[in-house]
Amino acid sequence: MVAPVILSSDKTVLSVFSGDKKAWPVYLTIGNISKDVRRRVSAHATILIGYLPVSKLECYQKKTRSVAGYHLFHYTMSLLMRLLAKAGRQGKAMICADGFVRQVHLILAAYIADFPEQCLVGCNKESRCPRCLVQSQDRGDLEESASRSMEDTLKTLRRKRRNKQLKKFDKEGLQPVFKPFWKDLPFTDIFACITPDILHQLHKGIFHDHLVQWCLGVIGEKEMDAHFQAVGQYPGLHHFKKGISVVSQWTGTEHREMQRVFVGLLSGAAEDNVLLMAHLLLDFISYAQFQQHMDQTLKAMQDSLSLFHAHKDVLTKLGICNHFNVPKIHSLIHYISSIRALGSADGYNMEYPERLHIDYAKDAYHASNKQDYVEQMALWLQHQEAIHHRTAYHAWRQLKKPASKDAVHRSSGGGIDDSDVEPDTGDHLGEGAGEVAVRGLSGM
Repeated sequence: MVAPVILSSDKTVLSVFSGDKKAWPVYLTIGNISKDVRRRVSAHATILIGYLPVSKLECYQKKTRSVAGYHLFHYTMSLLMRLLAKAGRQGKAMICADGFVRQVHLILAAYIADFPEQCLVGCNKESRCPRCLVQSQDRGDLEESASRSMEDTLKTLRRKRRNKQLKKFDKEGLQPVFKPFWKDLPFTDIFACITPDILHQLHKGIFHDHLVQWCLGVIGEKEMDAHFQAVGQYPGLHHFKKGISVVSQWTGTEHREMQRVFVGLLSGAAEDNVLLMAHLLLDFISYAQFQQHMDQTLKAMQDSLSLFHAHKDVLTKLGICNHFNVPKIHSLIHYISSIRALGSADGYNMEYPERLHIDYAKDAYHASNKQDYVEQMALWLQHQEAIHHRTAYHAWRQLKKPASKDAVHRSSGGGIDDSDVEPDTGDHLGEGAGEVAVRGLSGM
């Protein structure tokens, strides 16, 4: 059987008030687990497999640090993926939930990351799309470009290694990473594995960084705050009593609350063309968050995107923006194909990996003495996992104990006989109790 592997990575800041301590966790889960279970932190359906090194690379010159960062990322990821490549080719005998032993082939199916890390994974510059070969000046158009090919990319990289002057290498916007970590992964197309990112691309990108800023340029900041303050209080509806200009940090929940009332706020304050443009973008964002899709919903998504591109020129005529060559606007083109290939986009939202940072990075960092903290974080997580295994085993043993007559008598008020209590010898822990949670740090 096949177990589709879903990877996610996201760099996070550990220090709260001062300092620049960072961690770069890599998480793993499988697509055989239901989406609603996979997204529950308490279900422990996603595990931490390692920390990537976070370095300023000051030993390199400024013009070569970017390329050195690409090399470091792919080298460390190749160490983490070494056993995955072997398991994908040869398979590994595993006990499934139904009790049968099957030969399981682990195949990388999806990689969840924000845009800079998507470019890291795809070995391309951040001025280019990690999924297709669109040119930087054409990213504002609706027309789709040819998808990146893993075989063709590896061939171009090999030719670049032999010949430093290669026009195709520069045209495709690649970085000179000659041994990407996905090179030896079987049955994997890394460019098709890159998933949509609702949090950064839609909520923080399209809505907050672009649509809100465009509308602020149309009606002004004071007018926008006055409209938000005038919204009546209603159960279940967030009220921005001070407006939105005073908020410095936004969460995904606040963005969703703003989107619920945004079109109504613009009514009467902006031109009909601006109102229609905002309505179409918000429709697309709403459709993208559906937990299930049909051909009708995907067609509605495509219609919303097509109509937005047909009416976006109103912003240029008003002098609000000069162009639409923005990576996050171009990324909307790939949503429908990704949903058809990998499922609904809400299952690949970056909000879940960012929530995991609390358990697997921030809490572990606060338990350390802040010196050589990565090793201490790994050891602390190992202890936490051992305690979790022991607690789960004890709970399982309590459920398996037969209810004897003496136990029923004791529960009804009788005395407790010490001979009835099973001694704890510690033999039940087994070999897996102390297994390190972050396997990548132990030389996976």
